[in-house]
Amino acid sequence: MPYGARKAIPPVKRRHTAKPLPWVLMGILLLSGVSTARADSVVLIVSARSPIHEIESGELRKLFMGFRVVSGGVPLRAARNRSDSRLDKIFLQNVVALSELVYERQLLTRKLREASALPTEFLTDGNLLDAVAQDPRTVSYAWATAAAKRSDVRVLRVLWHE
Repeated sequence: MPYGARKAIPPVKRRHTAKPLPWVLMGILLLSGVSTARADSVVLIVSARSPIHEIESGELRKLFMGFRVVSGGVPLRAARNRSDSRLDKIFLQNVVALSELVYERQLLTRKLREASALPTEFLTDGNLLDAVAQDPRTVSYAWATAAAKRSDVRVLRVLWHE
């Protein structure tokens, strides 16, 4: 090869790869199925035998903050549903409008200062719904699908809807 002459460079071979479009579409379909997996509402519930027909949002917040709330001459009791972390987040945001840390601190402060009763906590839907059904003074919240399965529990209103 003479001086200064360039050697021919062979063309670069490209690998044939599958188009990403089918994978993108499949991912979108999978994600859309996950996001709609649980479309439900959170409802305010009482016993079917309860004389309570309505609770204002302010009264509801006070009840779950440990304050004494009376409706129709009946002192109410709060029952906190801790069966589902998502339900708990909805409760904190839509009922008491506080973070979990602030809510827990305020409840503890009220208990220590005024010896107020804390809301009773239930870790399963079944136990919560049984307690609500048995005591006409108890007020709580649950997923609408769980409450609808029980004839001994009455829905007062929807607190949150997806």
